[in-house]
This record gives sequence, structure tokens and C-alpha cells, in this order.
Amino acid sequence: MGLGNMGGRVAKRLMEQGHEVGIYDTDAAAVARFVELGATGYQNLKALGAEHPFVITVLPNGDIVKKVVFGEQGLAAGMREGSTLIDMTSSVPAITTEVGQALSKQGIHLLDAPVSGGVKKAETGQLTIMVGGDAAVLADADAILRDVGEHVIHVGDLGAGHTVKALNNLITATTLAITSEAMALGVKMGVDAQKMLDVINVGSGKSVSSEMKFPQQVMSRKFDVGFTVGLMCKDVGIALDMAHQAGVPTFVSSAAYELWKFGVAKGCGAMDHTAIALVVEEMAGVEIKG
Repeated sequence: MGLGNMGGRVAKRLMEQGHEVGIYDTDAAAVARFVELGATGYQNLKALGAEHPFVITVLPNGDIVKKVVFGEQGLAAGMREGSTLIDMTSSVPAITTEVGQALSKQGIHLLDAPVSGGVKKAETGQLTIMVGGDAAVLADADAILRDVGEHVIHVGDLGAGHTVKALNNLITATTLAITSEAMALGVKMGVDAQKMLDVINVGSGKSVSSEMKFPQQVMSRKFDVGFTVGLMCKDVGIALDMAHQAGVPTFVSSAAYELWKFGVAKGCGAMDHTAIALVVEEMAGVEIKG
């Protein structure tokens, strides 16, 4: 499965909802913690796949998904015909299609089901899950997904879930970037940051970034790690690759991507994605705080 920030919380939520959960992770200490909570630990992915009709992967990227599925002692070696792999990784649609086609030859189903909402909503089962794949396969997995997601939306064929996730994060990344720049400029011009934010949040510039992320993370200076700068940069890159392949213009997206790449190059990759505001602050020579 993968027991990182999101995967661990998804596993814990499923256990709390009464599911029998089997786990595997390269981090033996993480596995031990979940075994203490009642999960069943496995020595390899093949063994896990052989015992569970539904397997969820929450991994850093699509290349790792391929290794987990098709590597030595991987999931594909153990999963039975008729079982379903639910990939919640933020991945590349082309990789998803490739993996799905290969698994289908073994009679194994694949749903790409990336999520939005962050670690807090993962803990409370309030994630938004965007699902790509066969509707009948989704119907069989629906009860599991609804125990971790408040909104489970079938967005299309296999790969559509990962497409929508990348594009949703493209919008989020761009909105957070421009809000950071506007707020930094306002402070530089002598405007009180909180008063400027108050105006934005009752005006046409309002967004999730201004309503939630700035008050909760930036203005408070918390920057609690949930979804990192590095992961956001990865997803923006996926979206831009799709755009280039499809021949869609990316004037605004490409500019935003440069900031996120700069943030990673500055050493902020492991910080929460809201820390992109710190990168803007440093360049502007100001601090955006309440």
C-alpha cells in the first residue's frame, strides 16, 4: 500500500471503519506500528495481493507503482483473477493506462482513484476521490472508497482520475502562487496583510488559497506538512506534459511551474506546499503574517 502521509491515514481510516486491512511498506517500523493497531503485515507484495480482493496503492509516483505491481514478488504475481487494484497515487495517465492494460491480461481490474483534501480529511474520511475506470468495477469498490471519501466521483475511463487530479492541482498551484505574489506586493506597498486578505475574501479574488491556506498556514506561519512543494511541483509537471502532448496553450501554467521548480531548487521540496509563499517572501523582502 504505502504508509506515508496519505497512505497511512487511509489505512487507519479503513481499519476504524471495520475493514480487515493488510499492509506492506519498505519502512519496517511503519508496518510494525500498524500491526500493533490490528493490521496484518506482509513480507512481500505478492503475498499481500494473494490474500486481498482489493488492494490500494498510495505511492510517490507512477514509476514506483509500476515497480510495485510488476517487480519481483510484486502485486501482479499474487493478485487473483477478478481482484481490483485501486491506485490513489498522483500518477501519469499514460502509465495508468499501461498498467491497466497489462493487468487486464491477467483478469485483474484497475481503478485510478487519486484524492484531494489532504491529510486532515483523510483522517476523517472526507476526501474527494476522482475515479477513472470501468463503472461496474467502481460499483464493487464503492463501499471501500466511501469509507475514506465524502465525494466519490466517476470522471471517466481509466486514466481520467489521474488526469483530473493533475489539472485540479494545476489550478491550486497557480492560485496559491498568484495569491502569494499579490499578498507580497500588497505588504511591500505598505498594506496590512490581514486587511488585504479580508478584502480579497469578500471580493472576486477569493479562492481556497485565500480563504483557507493563507489564514491557516501562511499568516499563522505554521506551514504544517501535508502535501509538499515537491509533490505539487510534480503534479504541475504532469499537467504541463499532458498539455504539450494535447497541443493546449500553457502561458499561465508554465509561468507558475517556474516558481514551483524554483521552490524545489531552493530546498523547499519537503516543506508543505503553502511554503511557496516563503519563496515569494524571500524574493520580495517581506513577510506575510497576521
